[in-house]
Amino acid sequence: MSPARTWWPIALSLVAAVTLLYAVVLPGGYLTWLRLAMLLWTVAAVVWAVSLTGRSWLVRSILPAVSVVTMVLACSGVPGKLLFPLYRPALERQPGSVGLYHFSAVWTHDGCVAYVTDDSGMSSFSGLLHCTPSVKPSPRLGDTARDAVFDSLGDDWYAFIVPRSGPPVWGFNPFAVGAVPHV
Repeated sequence: MSPARTWWPIALSLVAAVTLLYAVVLPGGYLTWLRLAMLLWTVAAVVWAVSLTGRSWLVRSILPAVSVVTMVLACSGVPGKLLFPLYRPALERQPGSVGLYHFSAVWTHDGCVAYVTDDSGMSSFSGLLHCTPSVKPSPRLGDTARDAVFDSLGDDWYAFIVPRSGPPVWGFNPFAVGAVPHV
């Protein structure tokens, strides 16, 4: 068996892993990137399953191990929580899209600046909120049917989500992925 045939699905799974982790870097995730990650995972799994013969157990276990570790990280929300402190100074200097963070809107609401996730895939409405000191965020953000759920990020910053189902703010919930009509 050629080395390219052996390592191609593993390389594709690594690309899928990075794509999925990027897709969940903000609360609510990016729908387009979530869909691309799922497509890449599917192709990698099919190619991996078709080319299993002649592989050692170590090579056979790489793709499942990468997928399990990636899903645990993506579902936990750890990548988003770890990356936020790197982007907070830039967001404080100039509200708007910065680096990995892309927002469809930035607006003020009851003493807070709301950064609304662009292309949200796992919520009706989600993003980041920066409030002035001593101001607590209101659960009624924007024109939504449900209340927002908040996760404090420290220093008057919050992650928020108006969930489709269940209250987790960070992480990948494959059962809540879907398109959101733009307002």
